[in-house]
Amino acid sequence: MSMLRMTNVFVLLLTLTMGIIGTSLAANEEIHPLPSILSDIERHIAELTINIEKISDRIRFLREVPDSKDPLIQEIRNLDLRGWELHQEQWKLQLEGLRFTEGLLRKVQDHPEEKPEALQAWLGRLKDFKETMNDYRQQRTGIEVLRIETEAKLIEQYLR
Repeated sequence: MSMLRMTNVFVLLLTLTMGIIGTSLAANEEIHPLPSILSDIERHIAELTINIEKISDRIRFLREVPDSKDPLIQEIRNLDLRGWELHQEQWKLQLEGLRFTEGLLRKVQDHPEEKPEALQAWLGRLKDFKETMNDYRQQRTGIEVLRIETEAKLIEQYLR
């Protein structure tokens, strides 16, 4: 699953969660599809866990590749490594957020009277999550731009 799609799914799940926590309707399954939402969150937690492991493998591989004598090739490899590390940090943040949300929903499922406090905790977390995700996007965009520029220099160097 692409990073953007995973982010969109996470934000959608968090938005759905906010609606469920914030509503004052009766807590039956027809009005509150909580079991379905929890199931989706569990599935996304499993997917993210697997994806984080795959990224760990890529990072390990990049770290084990011998250094290049060409500084441009080495810079590209370093940028790739940093990009994967940021990607992994982002997915870990998403995983942490999903686990937090799952815990909140399970708590509210058992103690519906705690919805107002849960909503406030979740909204505070959502605000921080959005800010951090935006920071990751900016960092990754910067790395992608540097990589393209470095790759262009490398190609130009070899075409001269």
